[in-house]
Amino acid sequence: MKKHLFIIAALLSALTASAQVSKDYYEAIDQLSGANLKRVLGTIINRKEKDLESYKKLFVSYEKVDYIEGKKNSAGQYQVFDYYSNEVHYFTGTGDAPSGMNKEHTVPQSWWTGDTGCYNDIFQVLPSDSKANSSKGNYPLGIVTGSVSFSNPRMKTGKGSDGKMVFEPADEYKGDFARIYFYVATAYPDAQWQNRSDVNVAMKKEAYPTLKAEFQTLLLKWNEQDPVSEWEMTRQERAYNVQKNRNPFIDYPDLANYIWGSKKNTPFDLATAELHVITPSDPVDPVDPVDPVDPVDPVIVGDFTKGALLFQETFAACSEGNSTNSSAASKTWNGNSQITSVAAGYQAGGAVKLGTSSKSGGITTCSINYAGGPMIVEIDVKGWSSIEGQLVVNVGSQSQTVEYTHTMSDDFETLTLIFNNVPANPSIDVQTTVKRCYIDDLRAYVGVPVVPTGIEEVKNEKQKVKSDAIYTLTGQRILTPQRGAIYIVGGRKVRF
Repeated sequence: MKKHLFIIAALLSALTASAQVSKDYYEAIDQLSGANLKRVLGTIINRKEKDLESYKKLFVSYEKVDYIEGKKNSAGQYQVFDYYSNEVHYFTGTGDAPSGMNKEHTVPQSWWTGDTGCYNDIFQVLPSDSKANSSKGNYPLGIVTGSVSFSNPRMKTGKGSDGKMVFEPADEYKGDFARIYFYVATAYPDAQWQNRSDVNVAMKKEAYPTLKAEFQTLLLKWNEQDPVSEWEMTRQERAYNVQKNRNPFIDYPDLANYIWGSKKNTPFDLATAELHVITPSDPVDPVDPVDPVDPVDPVIVGDFTKGALLFQETFAACSEGNSTNSSAASKTWNGNSQITSVAAGYQAGGAVKLGTSSKSGGITTCSINYAGGPMIVEIDVKGWSSIEGQLVVNVGSQSQTVEYTHTMSDDFETLTLIFNNVPANPSIDVQTTVKRCYIDDLRAYVGVPVVPTGIEEVKNEKQKVKSDAIYTLTGQRILTPQRGAIYIVGGRKVRF
């Protein structure tokens, strides 16, 4: 995916003031190179003495920094951009973590000890889908050359050329991650970087170069091959407003060459350097940055659209085993705070296996905070080496039996079920009818009735319409309609 650069020389005069401010920010690095350039740059961007948001409050900051302009759900909450996964999550609007999301240290926290601003630095601690976060673990950046242990459209993990596990971002984000590593190595060279035998650590405790040689080569290559994107520049300005410092390798990506690369003996000339900034006049889609984003079309399921996410369990804690071969070890899984009852459940590499060769299995969720009404339930599922049964899904007193067609050699398929009249605070119960299957994700959404065109006037309250279920335009079921108000009744827009 091609990334477009906004170079200061090509910008309109309206950006001149912004550019001058940024150049002033970096004034102290003019005519420096190599170790001296890295040292002075570090004093500019290091956050130890700054007023910071705590680690616990990072999602408060993410709501200001990592939202995708123009992409909202029916509740008006912005979609989160996630470098690690293409799973769709929406901010809560309260600063709480969306269900199924974590805070992920791009440069793993287990690589250092001691108190350092790196722990809660918004440039390097990013919102991440929990399953992707669990799979990335404490692996360094690298190229997967062996078998792949986990993958999605934005990342994969597996063994590198030295036989140790690595995390490889998608090509369109490799440069983004390289510039985060450059930032951490420059801002926190004195962190207590660890020597580990189980995993490669990219850093070592020294003022220069801090980045180990093999990582310098890889990251410089990625920095060149994947230029700064509009999304990076947008996130830079938002993060600067929150954290009051900048990632200089986004503003001046060629700085990396003056510190670690072919220009490390050449003075960096601030006056002629290309400064990468963006005007915030147009929203940017980080997935497709060529064009500004358009509002997301509603996902229509039958007579409903998918509203706010009510519940999600990704089974990320079921990290052992896998769901791709019948010889994988089966370690019992007993649930968590979201899945409060499990029958014959086993870990399956980020999924749960339900049932055995001789008995069925099942899971039951906790009570879901919902006032009641229509609910859309999605289940990502696939069978064993053959399809051995069906799924029975119960929500409140309602039950549906559904079939699936994919087996362990396939990707998971998504089953979508509509429950029209769910009681308040329901649980979801999923049972296999015979033997084994895998479930990778379980989600529940508010079902918002599709609003038809036109309004039917109800002039006589004795009309039959009064006996039907009555919903507000946002999908909330009500018992007593107000005279003159508009509701959805039997798929019709009705004024009482």
